[in-house]
This record gives sequence, structure tokens and C-alpha cells, in this order.
Amino acid sequence: MAKTKKAPLSERESGAKQPCFDNEKTENIITTYKERSLHAFLKSYFCPDDKNHEIKIGNFVADACDGTTIYEIQTGNLGTLSKKLSFYLKNTDYNIVVVRPLAQTKRIFWLDDASGELIKPTRPAPQRETIANGISHLFYLREFLGHERLKICFVLMEIDEIRLLDGYGKHKKIRATSVDRAAGEIYSVEYINNLDDVKRVVFPLLPDEPFSRDTLSKSLKLKGLALWSAQKLLVEGGIISCEKQGNKLVFGKVTK
Repeated sequence: MAKTKKAPLSERESGAKQPCFDNEKTENIITTYKERSLHAFLKSYFCPDDKNHEIKIGNFVADACDGTTIYEIQTGNLGTLSKKLSFYLKNTDYNIVVVRPLAQTKRIFWLDDASGELIKPTRPAPQRETIANGISHLFYLREFLGHERLKICFVLMEIDEIRLLDGYGKHKKIRATSVDRAAGEIYSVEYINNLDDVKRVVFPLLPDEPFSRDTLSKSLKLKGLALWSAQKLLVEGGIISCEKQGNKLVFGKVTK
């Protein structure tokens, strides 16, 4: 598993970090209800030549392909790439890198659709994604883990998100529309290619003695569907054991 130290926004740019959003961009952002900025940044970060972007391969369009490697940037559920990856691995000789950003730090900007005012955050959002969040996403690509031509790349980074003040509640922020996300500073890049890599990442986070599901949740800092996905991957992958004792599940590290 490769890891890089804390790095600037782009190692290919020497300038200081620029604000991700400003009022001058508001007009374009309002009409773009997709997370395009973050996707475009990562595509250029991993494959700088835009001539290699949006390349048709079979019936699919790869985010980027430099002649030897296909890059697929996925800001959402990795499971949506399943059909693409299956085709690439069975019908081409390309190496494949799946890139998934993780918001280790997030700032939320609020946009008033009526006035066009952009409200900047006074502090980062409390939610922080870790490599454990990435592990939970791997459950949906478990059939491909360990393939010699496939690498899963998690980019732990700062992400700025802009949302409309169109939600519920007093401040209209509950279930508000996410308009765009943009890249901030990159902290590290982690490659997890197989279950051995998963084990190396997860084991230091877990206690040596048997533990409960609540402890698993606290150790990985995951809840809900993310916790369920990580648990399934770890159990089915033989990384942790699971047995029922009374009405409770008890887990343990598999050290063999």
C-alpha cells in the first residue's frame, strides 16, 4: 500500500492554494447540479493531458486513458463501476486505476439561490472521512480485489462543497441540494489492491481481544450502511471472525 506525505493541492502547480468557490462562479454553479469540479480536478491530477480524457473503450467511456492505464474517477458508490471494470478486465489489456476521494476535511459553502450570496464557512464540517470509509466502499468491488491489473486509489483530501439554501428547517439546511464539490489540499494517497492491504489498514484500528459491533463501529468510525459494508467485507474476506453469543455478535481478528 503506497502512501504519500501531506502535499499541496497539486504537485504540478507551484502557486498557493486558491479558494474553491467565490461569488464570480455562482452563476455557473447554480446551473450545474452535478459534482463536476472535484471529478475534473482528479481526472487532470492523475492524467494531465486532456487529450486522453473521455476515451471510448468498447461500449463504455473511460474518464481517462493514457494508452496503458485507464483511470476511473468515482466520487460516489464504487459499485456503479462493476460492469465497466468487468468489461475492461475481460476484454482489454489495460491497467486500471479506480480513484475515490475521501473528505478528510470538508468545508460547506451555502448559496442563496435568490440573492446569489455565497456564505463562507467559519469552521470545517464535523464529518471526517478516513481510510476506513474507503474500506467500506470496497465491499461493492470485492469480486475484483486482488486482480493484478486493478488498483484502488483513495485520495484523502480537503473538499469544499457548495449547497443551496433550499432545504428544510429554520435555516433551510436540512436535506439541502448539493450543487458542486471542489478539491482542496491533498493529504495522502493510499492504494489498496487486495485483502492483505485491507488487513494491514484495519488491524491496527481493532482491539486484540474479542469485540462487539459497537466497538467495531467506534474503532472504524463508521455507522449505518458504511459499517455494514465494512463488516461484510472483513468477515467474508476472512479478516475478522464473527460468531453469535446470545443475542449479540462477537468479532475477533483472524491472525492466521
